[in-house]
Amino acid sequence: MHIPAAFPLNPPSTVTQAEEDSPTLPLGTSPGISSRPGDAVHLLREERMPLAGVPDCVARTYAVVHRRHGVYTHIYTVLESRQQARRITHLRRVLDGEQLAAARAWVLAGRHLGRLAF
Repeated sequence: MHIPAAFPLNPPSTVTQAEEDSPTLPLGTSPGISSRPGDAVHLLREERMPLAGVPDCVARTYAVVHRRHGVYTHIYTVLESRQQARRITHLRRVLDGEQLAAARAWVLAGRHLGRLAF
């Protein structure tokens, strides 16, 4: 399955990330992540990430502030590839409360990258 929006025409190894001091605008939804009305989805980082057997993998990392059963910030990494027929969503971390700044700092430090696989 080809998802054109998932594979922008940027050169390989282009990394897009939110600046540390700039706030990210919440998205309505994001592919691969379940959210409900009242939740806030923030794209923190997008990068091409070759994995074993999946050379064209694109990883997008989101912070989602969930408000249904209390307030929690979840950090998700969604993997997509033209070679795979599905998306893979990894829950990377759960923070208590609305902690978008802490989530952004954790991702910018590169701690979201460990043990990802299709």
